Amino acid sequence: MTAVTKSIKLSAAESKRLASAARKTKRSAHFIMKEAVQRHLNNLEKRLDFIREAEVAMRDYHETGLHVSSEAMEKWVFSTDKSVLPPWEK
Repeated sequence: MTAVTKSIKLSAAESKRLASAARKTKRSAHFIMKEAVQRHLNNLEKRLDFIREAEVAMRDYHETGLHVSSEAMEKWVFSTDKSVLPPWEK
């Protein structure tokens, strides 16, 4: 993996907070920023995947009209036998 250098502009207050966090955790500011970027990207990618799946589901619903009623879903959620899925309705 090749590392690429990026720069980030922080306000004076953010820079002080970062330095304080680095001292308190005995980590470098670089480590804290890198970890923050990694966590943010992971969360963002999960959110974008969720939105993409929701858009596909909504398109499918508009095309087919198939859905599970809230009553059927609630009954299934509270049932002990999860091997039988709730019925699709049109």
